[in-house]
Amino acid sequence: MIQSSKVPVVVTDHAVVRYLERAMGLNVELVREHILSICGDAAAFGAVCVRAEGLRFEIDGNRICTVSPDHVTPNRTGQEMALRRARA
Repeated sequence: MIQSSKVPVVVTDHAVVRYLERAMGLNVELVREHILSICGDAAAFGAVCVRAEGLRFEIDGNRICTVSPDHVTPNRTGQEMALRRARA
């Protein structure tokens, strides 16, 4: 007899995005272009975040890497990265 694992099954962010794209018809490239239109210029000039649409778009080098509600304070790692970049 096969026994179930005691480790809970999780769904990755990648799987969720692909489901939204393939099963629900979300145009991921259109979303990517929209985010780039908001953040692209600021990122090109070295910004570490952009606040727009009630959101905080966090930038790491040339990548827009995460989005969080604007009222959330950046975590310690994000603050330290921003300080290192500002001093460089």
